[in-house]
Amino acid sequence: MSAPAAAGKPLDIDPFHHVVDGPGIEIFESLNLGIHLPAIAGYQITKFHVFLALSATIVAIAMIWIGRKMASGENPRGKMWNLLESLLYFVREKIAKPGLNDEADKYVPFLTTIFLFIFLTNLLGMIPFLGSATASIAVTFALALCSFVVIHVSGIQEMGFKKYILSFIPHLHLEGGPAIKAMGFFITVGMAMLEYATAFIRLAVLAIRLFANMLAGHAALFMILFFIQYVSRPISDPMGGYLHESPGWLYYVIAPVSILLSVALSCLELFVAGLQAFVFTLLTSIFIGLAKHPAH
Repeated sequence: MSAPAAAGKPLDIDPFHHVVDGPGIEIFESLNLGIHLPAIAGYQITKFHVFLALSATIVAIAMIWIGRKMASGENPRGKMWNLLESLLYFVREKIAKPGLNDEADKYVPFLTTIFLFIFLTNLLGMIPFLGSATASIAVTFALALCSFVVIHVSGIQEMGFKKYILSFIPHLHLEGGPAIKAMGFFITVGMAMLEYATAFIRLAVLAIRLFANMLAGHAALFMILFFIQYVSRPISDPMGGYLHESPGWLYYVIAPVSILLSVALSCLELFVAGLQAFVFTLLTSIFIGLAKHPAH
């Protein structure tokens, strides 16, 4: 390992470059190597389109394959069969049942699909030169919108449209004179408005929590590895010129520490990839249960 020369082109700091969508997949930016994606019928294909399509294809193939295997009635054989059945069992017992109880089996296919899709997309973001589509608010919003539709369609199917809409209005029983009853009316209106807003707040919760967690993890990895470049090249200054150069010996101290920290954080990110898929799916399950059986 030899320390790069400090002289050269100032280094621009962009910790979010890895999670920004684009028309190509960069492999070695310094060598200008990468894959430029084509435009189809005037519509530009981006790298997130490719990653999302890849995740969806893998999940679809896996679900169709395991579905046919389970329908055959045979005993599970092989690592892949056992792995997929274990994942189905995990989603059913640890995600669907806590939120839906006896109705869990009806929603296991949807919950398993969304769990595996998010988990696999998160894992793709851990591969060097690729990007994390779930660190894009547009992607997480689209996923949350799918859950949003299932949540409210489930409630409407359970109670009917009119009864479901009215279920957001709390029922208060206040005894007293006209002042108390008037107060009860305003409280009911205020709580109803809050309940209707909550239906959309849940959509934002699903989208923002997944987006923020994945974005933060990738930004942290960038900054840890960035320390190596920080002590190797001058850093561009927004006001012009560049910041002070670091002494050459500092490179040999910072580089091993940054690499070890990035490896440790990458292992943690593997756990976070599964955890965020679990939390997103569990919240979806709970919200479906609340829509079908409101508390008031």
